[in-house]
Amino acid sequence: MKLIFLAGINLLLIAFASFTPTETEAVTEGSSTTTAIVSICGNSLVDNNEECDVPGETGEYSTTIAGRQCTANCQWGPYCGDGILQVSQTEECDDGNNDNGDFCSAICKIEPAGSGGGGTSGGGGGGGGGSTKDFGESEISVKGTGYPNRTINILLDSEQVGTVKANAEGKFDFATEASPGTASLSFWATDKFDTRSITFNTTFDVTQGAITNITGIILPPTIKLSNQNVNPGDIVTVSGQSVPNAVVELHVNKSELIERATSSSDGTWSIALDTKKLKVAEHTLKARSISGTPPITSQSSFSTALQLFVGVNGKVTTSSDLNRDAKVNLTDFSILIFWWGSNGGNSNPSADINGNGKVGIEDFSILLFNWTG
Repeated sequence: MKLIFLAGINLLLIAFASFTPTETEAVTEGSSTTTAIVSICGNSLVDNNEECDVPGETGEYSTTIAGRQCTANCQWGPYCGDGILQVSQTEECDDGNNDNGDFCSAICKIEPAGSGGGGTSGGGGGGGGGSTKDFGESEISVKGTGYPNRTINILLDSEQVGTVKANAEGKFDFATEASPGTASLSFWATDKFDTRSITFNTTFDVTQGAITNITGIILPPTIKLSNQNVNPGDIVTVSGQSVPNAVVELHVNKSELIERATSSSDGTWSIALDTKKLKVAEHTLKARSISGTPPITSQSSFSTALQLFVGVNGKVTTSSDLNRDAKVNLTDFSILIFWWGSNGGNSNPSADINGNGKVGIEDFSILLFNWTG
């Protein structure tokens, strides 16, 4: 048997490049020929099994197909128009193009009903109307990262549709049928210490008769305090679980103080907070995780917000109890509506319950989940 290599490729390159032998074909009796296909990522040529080859590009997210970047592995990085919903990049939909007027805009935002193309409704004739064409089932496929070996609870439009266990690296995937149109998925879990996470919500558009792919789901960290009523100068242990091997940021109040730690391979993290750095007052603490290496990083939403009383007496309330009367009811709903569409203003606790910078449907879903009446 002899190997025939592509002209101009030195045999030494095989140690640094991948090659895939094709099926061996008989040439004459007692002999055969194998062709080796050499692929070298970084040579500015799109070789076998490569989608692109642009040295120097890092695969950063692009808002357009034309601006998409190539990764170090010679595959396209994420972009608006790749047909995959990138929730970490605030995409609301992705129908595989950068066109307006098809219910998903050129920048991957949901367009209002009536913005779709197709001209006016047909005139003439009597009644009838509506197509009987079967577009098949509409499905949602989700890939995300949570706490290693923990069960993720998944809700679709506030109704639980299943659970899935994350693997040792925190990765999970899940699929379910869904009705076409705007939908809201929610995720929550309990960590290895039985502390419950905040409910992470994302709203998007489900395409009829197609699979809507959602990637980049990152479950926010859990958070707990060793003591919520302390004397000035005491050390408070703040801990929880997050996605593994991530930088966990602890934000005090409105990011007036930020402390950092790195989660372990099982996602556990801990910070010794010195209250000498804090005033004698009530403080709000919340955490988020940041994974990856700059310039390509993935950031979670904030955790549940906890209250820390330094040198003062206080009563701990839930983040949904916006008027602090130990109940979640119409009064809290009224406060939420007052701040609707804003960043939560100066309400304390913040009406921006999930800490994403905008009071909206996600916060309303969390408030309903904690409703006491």
